[in-house]
Amino acid sequence: MFMTKILSFLIFLFSLNLSAQNADKDSLLVFELNFELDSKRLTKNEKSRIDSLIKVMPIDIVRRAEIYGHTDSLAGIEYNRKLSKSRVISVLRYLEKRGLDPLDVQTDYFGEERPKYENAPETRYKNRRVEIHFYIATALIPEPDQKLSQLSLSKGDKIQIPNLNFVGNQPIPVWQSFEALQELLLLTKRNPDLKLEIQGHVCCSSNLELSEQRARMVYDFLIVNGVPKNRLTYRGLSNSRPLNKERNPREKALNRRVEILILENSDIRRNLEEDENVSIDLRTRVLNVVFFPKSGRLLPSGDFMLNLILEMIKESKGLKYEFVVYDNIDDLKTSHVRAKLLKRNIAKARINSSTCNVTVKERPNNMPIQESQNYIILKITK
Repeated sequence: MFMTKILSFLIFLFSLNLSAQNADKDSLLVFELNFELDSKRLTKNEKSRIDSLIKVMPIDIVRRAEIYGHTDSLAGIEYNRKLSKSRVISVLRYLEKRGLDPLDVQTDYFGEERPKYENAPETRYKNRRVEIHFYIATALIPEPDQKLSQLSLSKGDKIQIPNLNFVGNQPIPVWQSFEALQELLLLTKRNPDLKLEIQGHVCCSSNLELSEQRARMVYDFLIVNGVPKNRLTYRGLSNSRPLNKERNPREKALNRRVEILILENSDIRRNLEEDENVSIDLRTRVLNVVFFPKSGRLLPSGDFMLNLILEMIKESKGLKYEFVVYDNIDDLKTSHVRAKLLKRNIAKARINSSTCNVTVKERPNNMPIQESQNYIILKITK
């Protein structure tokens, strides 16, 4: 079984032009990223290559990493050293966002001093690169997962929704997690008698609201996409049921999760096409984007939280976002001022208004009036 895991993983790696060594211990994977002339920015294509790798090589199986920056021989030596350093920083920041602990990373930069390819006009572009050496614990390489929608589940079963991750301290899923939500929706369609309880969990400290809102997000997603309410319940469990002792970042991350508890199911299964199209229509609460009382200015903590959300939106592909600001403060003028501030921050993040917009709505009758903070939701569609 162990060798089967190693073999299937290495086949994928070689398909990405990676290399592996010492499969009986830690494996060394050498991953190369390319940059445009005089650029320190990762292109969308190179970011996609990193994301594709992480899908089969979870960050938590990486023991350590080394990142080395290089350039071609154009320009001067000092300029090229600074450029190669900037490229290393860009890669490190992107990997940090994907969960890599910077304390496990060694970096260096060489400019034009260590070319891997000839600096002839037709090949010098290959030296505009960053090499990443991933040292992987082969014993932690995961088994190929069966799709969630294909599982046979019985009353009492409990499973974690795989690959469902959130913006920090938010019930907002990162855009890469929509495949996991679509799989859960397919599971409910293939099992017409399935009834389940959605349970939200957080790590580290008590936060009942966040755990409940994350479970509520999944609940609302299923209902909006056609699952009857009588088949679903949800609740937040804060940090009361940890899976791990939280001795390191990996164990903390594993405790941040959403699980489904099977309340009822039958043997009836519907046959659905594997590629059945599942729409994306999601609404979730925005937490901690807070303003000074009776003001259109964000508190520093609110500004930080908004930027985290916008960073995720900026990287997402094929989705549309809309912040809805409800006038539950009974001050329509201030609500509009705050909406305009959100719009300015979206523009400042260089996010097109066709991708992310802001609207203001009146308070629904069932929404209580608050003194200073607007109720904000984020609508995500495709």
